[in-house]
Amino acid sequence: MKFTNQDVYSGEFALHQKYAQSEMLLSLVWTHCNIVAEIATAILDSGAIVNLAEVPRDVLIQACLLHDIGVYVCGGFEFLPGQPPSDKPYIQHTVVGAWILQEEGYLPEVIQAAHIHTGVGLSSQDVVNFGLQLPADDYIPRTTMQKLITYSAKFHSKAPKFRTVEEITDSLQRYGKDKVDRFASMQAEFGLPPLSGIQEKYQEWHLAFTYQLDQHRQPAGAGGSTLNPAGVNN
Repeated sequence: MKFTNQDVYSGEFALHQKYAQSEMLLSLVWTHCNIVAEIATAILDSGAIVNLAEVPRDVLIQACLLHDIGVYVCGGFEFLPGQPPSDKPYIQHTVVGAWILQEEGYLPEVIQAAHIHTGVGLSSQDVVNFGLQLPADDYIPRTTMQKLITYSAKFHSKAPKFRTVEEITDSLQRYGKDKVDRFASMQAEFGLPPLSGIQEKYQEWHLAFTYQLDQHRQPAGAGGSTLNPAGVNN
């Protein structure tokens, strides 16, 4: 099976291959990360970021491609063929991913992008309030690059599907007005990403992956599917 950009970003793809234990999850996570990278670089190229020195293009791409590396060793996708169970909950894919990247010797900027990208950022109080299985710490994007990656990741979920501003805002409502306001602030800073070309580019992959997923999850003759909750979060 040939994967998106596997030869273009061979080093990053090799790391995904190292940790992926099922081909379907490799396809899902690797393609999602490529889409996030394309959204982020489209925003970068739009001129929304004044100080380009704050967001080196090569580091941005690498950080986007590796931000979800921890998904492979956490739970949430055991329904995929060949994917073993894990005692680590999906929410921990950020801290696990950061640990993997640190062990593999990546730049601090790349490690931190993995560490803080959940939602639009979590405070230590959020961890307590929502009973999240995370170390009590702040996971809030602060640098321009961290905010850009976090913002870009909101527009594509591992359902897999692209998401509108309205859908993103609705999903954040349950976590409080401060999350909605933080997303609105990111939108004001970066603008709306030009998604149409990216959506068209990945349309065939979405259709093929969704069909494959439905074939696996649904009995013969059944229609529609409901993904595991891990599939709707970034």
